[in-house]
Amino acid sequence: MDNLDEVLLTSPCNTNRVPNAIKMCKEVLFLLQRKTLGNMDEKSVKSFENIHRHAIGCSIKPILTSRQIVERKVELITTCILRELNKSERKYNEAKGVDLKALKIAEKIGDRKIEATCYASLGSIFESLGEHVKAKEHSEKALAIAEKIGDMKTEAKCYACLGGIFHGLGDYDKAKEHSEKALAIAEKIGDREIEATCYASLGSIFESLGEYVKAKEHSEKALAIAEKIGDRKIEATCYASLGSIFESVGEYVKAKEHSEKALAIAEKIGDRKIEATCYASLGSIFESLGEYVKAKEHSEKALAIAEKIGDRKIEATCYASLGSIFESLGEYVKAKEHFEKALAIAEKIGDRKIEATCYASLGSIFESLGEYVKAKEHSEKALAIAEKIGDRKIEATCYASLGSIFESVGEYVKAKEHFEKALAIAEKIGDRKIEATCYASLGSIFESLGEYVKAKEHSEKSLAIAEKIVDRKIEATCYASLGSIFESVGEYVKAKEHSERALAIAEKIGDRKIEATCYASLGSIFESFDEYVKAKEHSEKALAIAKKIGDRKIEATCFASLGLIFESLGEYVKAKEHFEKSFAIAEKIGDRKIEATCYASLGSIFESVGEYVKAKEHSEKALAIAEKIGDRKMEATCYASLGSIFESVGEYVKAKEHSEKALAIAEKIGDRREEARCHGYLGHIFESFDQYFKAKEHSEKALAIAEKIGDRKIEATCYASLGSIFESLGEYVKAKEHFEKSLVIAEKIGDRKIEATCYASLGSIFESLGEYFKAKEHSEKALAIAEKIGDRKREATSYVRLGRTFRSLGEDVKAKEHFEKALAIAEKIGDTKRKANVYLCQGDFFSSLGEDVKAKEHFEKALAIAEKIGDRKTEANCYEGIAQAFWSLDEYVKAKEHFEKALTIAEKIGDRETEAKCSMWVGMMFEFLGEYVKSKEWLEKACVLHRKYGAIERESLLHLLVSAFMFSQGNISEAKSNAVDSFNNVEVMRRLQVHDKFKISYFEGIVSAYRMFSRFLCDADFPYEAFYTEEFVRARALTDLMAALYSVENEIPVSPETWDDVQSIVKKECNCSCLYISYYEQLIHLWVVKADKPLIFRQMKVNDVFGSESRVADLLCRVNCEDPSWLTPAYVYKMIIAPVADYLDEPEIIILPDHLFYKVPFAALEDESGKCLSESYRIRIVPSLTALKLIQDSPADYHSQTGVLIVGDPDVGDVLYKGILQHRSRLSFANKEAKMIAKLFGTQPLLGKQATKQAVLQNIHSVSLIHFACHSNAERGEILLAPPPLTDRKPLEEDYLLTMQNISKVQLRAKLVVLSCSHSAKGQIGAEGVVGIARAFLGSGARSVLAALWAIEDEATEQFMSRFYENLVRGESASESLQQAMKWMRENGFSKVSQWAPFMLIGDNVTLDIHKLRSSKRQ
Repeated sequence: MDNLDEVLLTSPCNTNRVPNAIKMCKEVLFLLQRKTLGNMDEKSVKSFENIHRHAIGCSIKPILTSRQIVERKVELITTCILRELNKSERKYNEAKGVDLKALKIAEKIGDRKIEATCYASLGSIFESLGEHVKAKEHSEKALAIAEKIGDMKTEAKCYACLGGIFHGLGDYDKAKEHSEKALAIAEKIGDREIEATCYASLGSIFESLGEYVKAKEHSEKALAIAEKIGDRKIEATCYASLGSIFESVGEYVKAKEHSEKALAIAEKIGDRKIEATCYASLGSIFESLGEYVKAKEHSEKALAIAEKIGDRKIEATCYASLGSIFESLGEYVKAKEHFEKALAIAEKIGDRKIEATCYASLGSIFESLGEYVKAKEHSEKALAIAEKIGDRKIEATCYASLGSIFESVGEYVKAKEHFEKALAIAEKIGDRKIEATCYASLGSIFESLGEYVKAKEHSEKSLAIAEKIVDRKIEATCYASLGSIFESVGEYVKAKEHSERALAIAEKIGDRKIEATCYASLGSIFESFDEYVKAKEHSEKALAIAKKIGDRKIEATCFASLGLIFESLGEYVKAKEHFEKSFAIAEKIGDRKIEATCYASLGSIFESVGEYVKAKEHSEKALAIAEKIGDRKMEATCYASLGSIFESVGEYVKAKEHSEKALAIAEKIGDRREEARCHGYLGHIFESFDQYFKAKEHSEKALAIAEKIGDRKIEATCYASLGSIFESLGEYVKAKEHFEKSLVIAEKIGDRKIEATCYASLGSIFESLGEYFKAKEHSEKALAIAEKIGDRKREATSYVRLGRTFRSLGEDVKAKEHFEKALAIAEKIGDTKRKANVYLCQGDFFSSLGEDVKAKEHFEKALAIAEKIGDRKTEANCYEGIAQAFWSLDEYVKAKEHFEKALTIAEKIGDRETEAKCSMWVGMMFEFLGEYVKSKEWLEKACVLHRKYGAIERESLLHLLVSAFMFSQGNISEAKSNAVDSFNNVEVMRRLQVHDKFKISYFEGIVSAYRMFSRFLCDADFPYEAFYTEEFVRARALTDLMAALYSVENEIPVSPETWDDVQSIVKKECNCSCLYISYYEQLIHLWVVKADKPLIFRQMKVNDVFGSESRVADLLCRVNCEDPSWLTPAYVYKMIIAPVADYLDEPEIIILPDHLFYKVPFAALEDESGKCLSESYRIRIVPSLTALKLIQDSPADYHSQTGVLIVGDPDVGDVLYKGILQHRSRLSFANKEAKMIAKLFGTQPLLGKQATKQAVLQNIHSVSLIHFACHSNAERGEILLAPPPLTDRKPLEEDYLLTMQNISKVQLRAKLVVLSCSHSAKGQIGAEGVVGIARAFLGSGARSVLAALWAIEDEATEQFMSRFYENLVRGESASESLQQAMKWMRENGFSKVSQWAPFMLIGDNVTLDIHKLRSSKRQ
């Protein structure tokens, strides 16, 4: 309007008032266009309003009275005045109406310049109203006119305006393009003000693109120009923009400094709008720093200014900012109120952009409150507005918000779809910040789905973007997310590293909220590490920060985390207190999700302490909330928790139902991790059901998922679960393998808790195998870990396990102490369930000691607790224990009543194992009570039940009971039928065992029942059947080894009718009798087996010999030829030889000892005249007749006829044995012995340093004769050889000790192995005989083994071996040579039993072909 005054002055209406009107109008327009109205005091404003009203009055008359051109010009000016006033007061709709009038006038009078200005103004108004499409249309029209009339200034302004519109629409490329065009024009025409504005706009665009370096550069350029031209307003705006950029990259101190500079300028120039904006910005910065009180103060100051100057847009923004602050503080009700106020203003002023943002924010609030339906509705409204106004940035944000909501309710597929939509938009518009956020969110989704590789990839993409755009806040968040992923897959070291990086960034940028979150994450990681002290420290740091910054949500989360730590430590009272604090906060702030989590956690606490009713109530409350808020993931977790509770109380059907519901949800929402867990839960439940194959199936599914998603922790847990299942099935090799796999993973990922569990489980395996020392070692390792990590629960469990092990070792005092320690811990931590279990174990302990009254007392204590807490399974076990106590006390009626109570509970809860077991006991009680018909019915029912749930072992024992019952009733046919069924089941179980060690353990487990059955048969006068039973369970594992070597079937007929098959074994032995020995309590059973003669059976009572009620086992424990006070040979002779002496009329006796009789030097037993047994008989030992048969039937060419291996006096030296450094001296007599024997056979012995383990194993497999003259250990007779030369360490056992395992891996061809070593006949004594080095040689193919029962004297042994080999090389058999050597020793000054009787010949009576041996040139 530069020529407006000329137009008016030359018009027909020129009066004296016209110049004054022109001057007034131009001044008004200048003030309004410069937007300085807000800086005037109240008096000035009123004066201005009077002028404005006067101007309007001046323009109305011409409009109403004339349509002349001059009046139109005046009307146009006053209309523009009115428009600018309305815009300054944010009355955009009124301003729009006025602009449309002005546009009509301009078009009518043909003023293109004003027309362009009106279009530009309308574009600005539509943009302010959030109608970006219309804004764009009008600005483009303004631009077209400006370009046509050559108005470069207006053209530049239009390009700048369009840049702003495209920026608002999220179309950053076009925004940048238009702003750069505006800048180019401004630079061309030299308009520094527009130039500065353009640089500022480009800075804002680059900030939106996440290109913060460029954003900073452009904002600084704008600032430099503003300072140069003295435009304080633009200068303030630039400082504010730089503050925003620094906030975006997490440099909050600089952000604060720049915002405060902007504020200072705004206050100085009196620009209340910029002042309000600066306060709002500072509020946002303080919120980012977690200083919520200051954030609230500054936002309220901004709001007060906005309300005063009437800027409704800033007012709405301030309400939204305050809403965000209250949301951060967890005060969701207040947050909601403020967002709703902001929304109401936005709707009133027609600002669609703020309206969309408010709906999105309300969606976030409802999500935090757990009201997911409302959250979704509000986010969808925000999305609809964003799509309508074309704001791509808000659109992307809305898709991301919806993704978050779907993630919260566990709908991961939908969540993923929405995050991907947000990501696509972000990539299209070039918003790197939203792009980074979307990648991070997708990482979180993949983590929830258990797809950890993808989770890691997406989080790393987010991190790369954050690092590129220098967004420290997102960078910190990404490191935290990666830490969480590594924690999920059990890589705790990496998890810790990444969380610490996140923490370092958070501390550097001053983001207290992220700092608190990082401390909480580290707390969780240390808990996973089982470093509970550190976990607690970090969680408390997080809590302290949360309290300081007033973040109630993080505060609630921290209390919950501390609750979990105390729960892990077994401090349930403290755990409960912390969960209740968390719950109180959640209720106050209205966070339903945390509220549900707290109910679930409290349910877990109550379950841990055995308060199952309360546990169920709390878990059901959590479930109700989860269902109400639509959180499917939590719903699944609650169903799983309820399943666990029902399992704990023995309600397996309900447990299964709830776990299956959890699984169905997990599968539906695609949560692979939860799916794996649910399969694991079901596996555990089916194992409790004794449905082992289903248990295995589910555990394997869980394992497959864990391996696929890379969750090492769940993988370790699955291996342990499978180990437990295999243990229950009696497949100990597989059980051990799986526990060891679990242990390896646990050690690798640093999970001490799982590590402790694995050691405990391995201890259980070794205990089942009867390897009590190893069981003790592993249980002590589990205990040490539990004590180190402060896990009182596991500590108590470890003490219980050790108590059982010490009982098995016969160390009853230690056993009692350990049970009492476990009980003390259970009482201290308030673990009622564990307390009941300890009482139960103590009851079993006292029962095993025969202290039935004490046992009953402890079972009753356990029962009282079990009934109180509703633990039905433990209750049933207690009734069973009490019943057994009554049985032992001969109170059969009470015993039956209690077994029936246990049975009723077992039937109700679906505990098939207890049901079957109690049915068996009820049947037995009826037998004791003389009700035989009922007894038979119950025992048969028990058989069916055991068969039904696959307990083959127990079913076989039941068949024995039924068989015994039938024998007692004279029903021989049915008795034998049940016995055959029992034997068949044992054969099935034997075939399931693939490892020698575990076969040994299995037969040890069942042998006592078969011994009882054998005793019963003897008492019932069925000696043939009793003998067959004894043979059936002896040395089964050994015979399997031998059968495998000789490539023959080890099939023992399962019918006692096959007596001829047994006698045929004896027929192949010339001139010999077989003496079969068995004992039980005070009874000794003897059978003499001879070819073609009836079986001779005799039963002896120990008191007939000793005159007292001594147990055979107690007497045999005293057998020790190295101790003069041992039970004399004459007494043992009376026990086992004298009763059958008349039938031992052959020159050789083959003795088949039983258990502790393997300690007896049979050769030294003396008759009444003092004559030794070896003076009358050649003596051999065989573990079983079946083993002898396998040797007899071995292929003729199997055993070698040539080759001799002589090993003597190895140079062992200083070695580590069981971790202790020991020195083994040289054996000069052994050296002489080896040389003497080598000379007899014309070969060279391995002596001194040559006698290494490697040399022995290289030469041992093909020779006919093997002789060792060495040190050996006292436990199993394993042989000490010369270690290889080592420079860096002392030799370990594997370097020098020839073990049973080493021998078992070698296929021997030897006819004779001579172990001239102390204790070489020693080992663990059981149904297999002696499990030591001698058995290892026999099982690996040796036909015969000569071994020593005790520590042998050097000189005596050298003499003994000289005589033995003299006879052997003359062509005498091994047993003849042994007899002659013993005789010579007695007659030549070696008359002590310890000198002449240590050696026993095990296996066949071999004869060596000396000519072939001497002709061979092998070592």
